[in-house]
Amino acid sequence: MMGVLDHWEDIFLSVRRHKLRAFLTAFGVFWGIFMVVLLLGVGKGLERGVTQIFKDDAFNSVWIEGGKTSVPFDGLTPGRQITLTIQDLDLLRTALTGIENVTPRIRLNTTEPIVFERQSGVFPVLAIAPGYHVVEQTQLLSGRLLNELDVSESRRVAIIGARVADLLFGDRHDPIGKHITIHGMNYLVVGTFTDVGGENELRRIYIPYTAYVRSVDPNPTLETIIFTIKDGFHAVDFDRSIRTIFASHFRFAPTDFAAVYVYNSMETYRKFQSLFFGIHIFVGIVGLGTLCAGLIGVTNVMFIAVRERTREIGIRKAIGATPPKILSMILSESLVLTLSAGYLGLLAGVVGIEIIRSLGVELEYFRDPEVDLGVALWALTVLVLGGVGAGYIPAQQAARINIVEALRHE
Repeated sequence: MMGVLDHWEDIFLSVRRHKLRAFLTAFGVFWGIFMVVLLLGVGKGLERGVTQIFKDDAFNSVWIEGGKTSVPFDGLTPGRQITLTIQDLDLLRTALTGIENVTPRIRLNTTEPIVFERQSGVFPVLAIAPGYHVVEQTQLLSGRLLNELDVSESRRVAIIGARVADLLFGDRHDPIGKHITIHGMNYLVVGTFTDVGGENELRRIYIPYTAYVRSVDPNPTLETIIFTIKDGFHAVDFDRSIRTIFASHFRFAPTDFAAVYVYNSMETYRKFQSLFFGIHIFVGIVGLGTLCAGLIGVTNVMFIAVRERTREIGIRKAIGATPPKILSMILSESLVLTLSAGYLGLLAGVVGIEIIRSLGVELEYFRDPEVDLGVALWALTVLVLGGVGAGYIPAQQAARINIVEALRHE
């Protein structure tokens, strides 16, 4: 027992006698693990920020909007406005296989307030089909969502966002079963909803698009046509098919991307997945490089330590220290420096990430950073093992020192 205590006392005395050397060794290791943890946390924050954006809409959704032609085609001049209608919705539904939850989105263009009894407010009203709830990932709070029967019977029903319910009904009334006035006509509130999209989407009111066609405009212009892609179908194929169908229908060049705007969430999501894979590879390479730099520093400093302590090692061997004990002494010093500095670096990295979390830093593409402790501890383990390995060659050199030459060393 006393021998073990003496062994560790020798290590700590050596560290205290060479404070600068120990500090420089430890700092390289500390900085390596600190940067790895910080990069892991920031990378996770970026990944969660982008994932949160896709939580607002179905990741396999496709959004189509009309634009303007930008090149002449078939004798027609550029600059023609491409206007989408209900007929175009039916055309896509018939021509494309592998799609579902097909829905138009028609915006009621009016500043006329929405009224309930004496309360009123101006809110965006969107005419949709039930598939829109799947695309927007609408979360029901009370009542029900719009259904196919509402569409087929052109019912004047509405579901309202949580913010609309608060402003029009407050705590005094349950919105379900009440009538609100939209564009001079009564609509029955059948549901309330919330949405991760934020305040703007919580101020929306949804009605069946057929009710809009029947009561407001028999041939409306569609703001957007939206659908989701079934499993097993490739997203890129739909981009080409949509442009081919509409190019033939509206007579514009299939390569004229300004004529019809197609946003493919699935393809964008896959691109982001590839980006994050690249980020993980980058973090791994940078982290490995940083750790290797720290371990090289450990090796160099331990070589210097062995050279400085040549006479001391010679004396130890002269009074009976065996080569294994000398080897153990040098390796133990390397282990202590690596483990303590690595632990402090890990702790500092975790604290740094927690400070960022506590400050509530949330940007469009960054939120809720977090360290994967499993990966961080794995990195620390690799670092410690590497530190022992880095000290092994200097330790072997120390164990082979000739006693006579060591005692002559100045």
